[in-house]
Amino acid sequence: MNVTGIIAEYNPFHLGHLHQITYVRETLNSDYIIVAMSGDFVQRGTPALLSKYTRAEATLLCGADLVLELPVQVSSASAEFFAGGAVSLLNGLGVVDQLCFGSEEGTVEGMCLAARILNEEPEGFRNLLKNNLKQGMSFPAARSRALGEYLHTMYSSGGKSLSAFSDALLSSPNNILGIEYCRALLRLHSSITPVTLKREGSGYHDLTLKNNQAPSASAVRAFLSEYSNQTHSSDSHKDFSVLENMLPAASLRLLESAFSSQEFLTENDLDLILHYCLTGKTTEELTEYADVSPDLAARMVNCLNGYRGFSQFAELLKTKELTHTRIQRALLHILLQIRESPRELSFGRVLGFRKSASPLLKEIKKRGTIPLVTKPSSSVKAFTPYEKKLLDTNTAASNIYESLICHKTGRAFVHEYQKQMIMIP
Repeated sequence: MNVTGIIAEYNPFHLGHLHQITYVRETLNSDYIIVAMSGDFVQRGTPALLSKYTRAEATLLCGADLVLELPVQVSSASAEFFAGGAVSLLNGLGVVDQLCFGSEEGTVEGMCLAARILNEEPEGFRNLLKNNLKQGMSFPAARSRALGEYLHTMYSSGGKSLSAFSDALLSSPNNILGIEYCRALLRLHSSITPVTLKREGSGYHDLTLKNNQAPSASAVRAFLSEYSNQTHSSDSHKDFSVLENMLPAASLRLLESAFSSQEFLTENDLDLILHYCLTGKTTEELTEYADVSPDLAARMVNCLNGYRGFSQFAELLKTKELTHTRIQRALLHILLQIRESPRELSFGRVLGFRKSASPLLKEIKKRGTIPLVTKPSSSVKAFTPYEKKLLDTNTAASNIYESLICHKTGRAFVHEYQKQMIMIP
């Protein structure tokens, strides 16, 4: 049995994601594909566009066999904790042979080298990092620069030539996440082999939609934001046919259905509830939440009178040392009351699976070191207090997501424990 794991958000699922699944199936000759997918909130610190169940359905219809949820404490965390939690989940299943992820680089050699340096933190690297931080650089920028400088020094002193990929390796978002996957695999002494597929189509931050080319998820979300804003306008000029050659048919169908019924969320839907969560909070109270430093907490308190909405407030709080994404994550953690991000996960929540994948589920049950949760209300009885807290926080976050959807659509609320897994033949 050859099993490949994929870590993803699918926000939303597009042609680039389908290309990866096809590569895993045909080139890696995988019998089964397991996807560890972000739940209702994603790493950029915002709600997922579509619910985790809708995205799980799209994932299964487009070729995956099993979809497991990354709880919100992991899915909304920084790259290190996002990767650590996701890799630990796949590793705990006991059946995954390789982890396949997209990257701008296209090879894992440089990523594995960088991962070893970051894990071991040799003195030369630590000194470079300290110097960069003293210059006022943000931590991600300081670490990236220190790593590049250390690599150049190490290769030069050894009489070797550092290949040209290094600068791109340390500055491209998917490469950086790939390095964190490799770091997590090394920390766990995992037998899972990292495999990377060169990213094709639009760049990570490219907001341009090009026909018959895999778009960036950011470009699709930008289009959908415009589409949503002009839906009620008499001079409507955008429609979903623009996306026909950029999203798989199953994903496009689910996306169009969700938008027609208003079953989607953007960061704008957090405007009122976030303001409520911030009002009356002291600096000390705010620093209890993950990613909220004392300086950032003070800025939140001092700038609260200027609050106009989630995105606007995040931009208002931005400084040279803090990235926009880091601030959004901090705001989301306050809203969802997330105080820490686990480095490892000790259970896997099943969002959906193919019925034909029953041999895979049997093998996981036999070889895995963590349980698969299909009915949270039943499984929680056997959980440790820490695991119960992890599940309860994630459940509360999903119920908030559901509440916001219900506010938009007017439909009845359905508690997270009452929702059914997605099953397809």
